[in-house]
Amino acid sequence: MKGGAWFRRATGTTIGVVGLILWVIGGLICFIWTLYVLFSLFGWWTIFVGLILAPVTYIASIFIVWFSTGYFPVILLVPYIISIAGLVLAGIGGKIKGEGV
Repeated sequence: MKGGAWFRRATGTTIGVVGLILWVIGGLICFIWTLYVLFSLFGWWTIFVGLILAPVTYIASIFIVWFSTGYFPVILLVPYIISIAGLVLAGIGGKIKGEGV
């Protein structure tokens, strides 16, 4: 393997791993925050429903918190945007590394 190809793979892997870490951290913050709001307003059973519907809970977390509390959660936009930026970085890392479509 040539030196340039090694550097390209290492750079793509590093960017991809950083992106995945950001996605996981941001997503968990949004998800746990949403479960907390649902629990505090509706009780224990909403935690089970939120866990069963985890992808929907994550994607709709801004709207769930907004409609449950009556206030738009501006502070929740930060981890939500970080998680989306992490997905974009993971995709860029995959393209740099040479993976993907």
